[in-house]
Amino acid sequence: MNERRPVEDWATDFDHLSDEWANHSPDILADLRQRCPVAHTERFFGAYLVTRYDDIDELSHNTAAFSSRITAVNENHPDNIKIELPPITLDPPEHSPIRRALLPAFNPREVAAIEPWVAEMVTRLLDDIEGRELVDGALDFAQLVPVELMGKMFGVSAAMGPQFRTWVDEFLKDGQVDIEIARKASREVQAYFADQLDQRREQPADDLVTMVLNAEAVEDGSSRPFSQRERIGALFVLMLGGIDTTWSLLGSALFHLATHPADRELLVNQPELIGNAIEELLRFYSPVTIGRYINEDAVVGGCPVKAGERILLSFPSANRDETHFDNPDEVDLQRAQNRHLGFGIGVHRCLGSNLARMEMKVALEGWLARFPRFELAVDPAEIRWTVGPVRGPRMVPLRILA
Repeated sequence: MNERRPVEDWATDFDHLSDEWANHSPDILADLRQRCPVAHTERFFGAYLVTRYDDIDELSHNTAAFSSRITAVNENHPDNIKIELPPITLDPPEHSPIRRALLPAFNPREVAAIEPWVAEMVTRLLDDIEGRELVDGALDFAQLVPVELMGKMFGVSAAMGPQFRTWVDEFLKDGQVDIEIARKASREVQAYFADQLDQRREQPADDLVTMVLNAEAVEDGSSRPFSQRERIGALFVLMLGGIDTTWSLLGSALFHLATHPADRELLVNQPELIGNAIEELLRFYSPVTIGRYINEDAVVGGCPVKAGERILLSFPSANRDETHFDNPDEVDLQRAQNRHLGFGIGVHRCLGSNLARMEMKVALEGWLARFPRFELAVDPAEIRWTVGPVRGPRMVPLRILA
């Protein structure tokens, strides 16, 4: 457990890096949406938390007042945060040229081209699980799918998988409460991708590293190559975004289906509903909460916010806002109207959304076809969720049923 000062009132003293938040944030956020939709804390050198859909929508489009140059809200003072992760740490107009250069690698055609490989990989992972009564849906499956896929897309050895998992945990989880852990991971990741770029200069390949090496940003009608800092930062953020969000969502999906047999049976009997179900699981188990830096004094949801502090956008809370969703605290795998913010909103909407949806579809289809009957092997209250900007179950102990 993290040794942190207990929260007395989440409206005036929230701590999104506490174990209490990790394990109970849906209930905390439900209370805040009604009682104090823009919360504040003196922790983290002063920070705000926005919980309602409309406020998050408006804030996300006001890039002048709310900058993306700092997206982390942690114990590190904003003046000390120097990491560059383009395009997510860029504001307009610098943001769009970098994003546009990366988008082609994640368009529907490119994603469809690698789907057969993902299906083969999922089959192999399920083969490894076959015959076991007890399995961890997170550690033995959900965390392996995106790690292996991103390794293939980077064109690196499969043996790098455990290291990728370690770096993601160190940077996005343990490193959020211990800054030195994050700094160490950041140095190692940047050195690794610098080395990979050097290798591709000597021997180009059909992979993301070569694509980023050759990428050009088009600005004012002229193009320029990415700088080395932009190349390393882009690869860094593709690794983080391509791994942690997907494994968190897939783990949450297995947790849900293990604890809701009617939903599991629905998808087993009507697999054509999986696409719609993924959207609902994205809504209900949205993993990402992102930060912004307040450039200038502003008003959010009727609440004044001060320049120089940071502000958290809770996409999970927005996706349970009763003014936008009927019965928001219920999972309806056949929900018809579902304009969720699971992939964010505005200029920084997830550029890998096509890839994530494909991974989820192939992984869930494969799992349900192989293991149509399974249940949680522990009490749901025993599941612990991750601390940090991406929330997912740490473990999902499952019992495979005959």
